[in-house]
Amino acid sequence: MKAIYTLSVEELEKRLLDQVGSTWPPIDKAVAMAKSAHDGQVRKGSGEPYVAHSLRTALWLLEVAEQKHNPAVICAGLLHDVAEDTEVTANDVEDSIGSKVGDLVRALTHPDLKEGESEYARNMRHLEGLRWEGRDAHIVKSADRLDNILTMEGAFTAERREEYLKETEDGVLPLTLASNTALYHALKDALADAKSAS
Repeated sequence: MKAIYTLSVEELEKRLLDQVGSTWPPIDKAVAMAKSAHDGQVRKGSGEPYVAHSLRTALWLLEVAEQKHNPAVICAGLLHDVAEDTEVTANDVEDSIGSKVGDLVRALTHPDLKEGESEYARNMRHLEGLRWEGRDAHIVKSADRLDNILTMEGAFTAERREEYLKETEDGVLPLTLASNTALYHALKDALADAKSAS
């Protein structure tokens, strides 16, 4: 699976769409929406087009978490950051891709920072709330976090990197363990590698 980090956006899109065919909710429409929403955005650290992260998250869901028969989860993987990072809202997602995907995007969107709250505290509050959102939300969050861990080089300060790894270990990994064994092992291994590289 780590070979996906050598693929361009076009190659990632082809790899995903070649495997899924026609679905409801429509994965091809979610790809187009993610590409449009994240157009012009780049990832911190690597400078690659942001939508590469969305496509890789969907591929982790498809190929590792084995969610081929759960297209709503794959659509949510593609769109999990739009409400937080673009002009597209969860309501827009719901109107275009369906209510289940809209609800997952809502569940996966970080709440606003409270006054005086650290990013770490906000994220742990979000992960605590996510416990009640169900298995599909846990699986998408796990795939998202896996891709973030595998591409975190240069994206964080040293302090934020340590916090992010702690968030993953304390907040995300328990959700992953309860929802998808294959993703759990992939995330646990990526976390161990990242911690040993610190």
